[in-house]
Amino acid sequence: MSAFQKIIFALIAIVAFVGLIMNLDTFLLSITNTIITMLVVVGVIYALYFFFFLTEDQRKYKKAVWKNKWKYRRRK
Repeated sequence: MSAFQKIIFALIAIVAFVGLIMNLDTFLLSITNTIITMLVVVGVIYALYFFFFLTEDQRKYKKAVWKNKWKYRRRK
């Protein structure tokens, strides 16, 4: 490669790198937005399951199991 070709290649690489950096915030914001939306949807589905499909006894049992696990969990 001649010096001119190396300079042109370096300029193209710099422009591509700047373009990637400029689009990185949009990409990360999109991923974050998708993850938050999925968490909200999963939370709503779980709330519907917990309050409408479980009987009162099943809810009490689930809460007791959760409290027991929380109480006796190992500290790291």
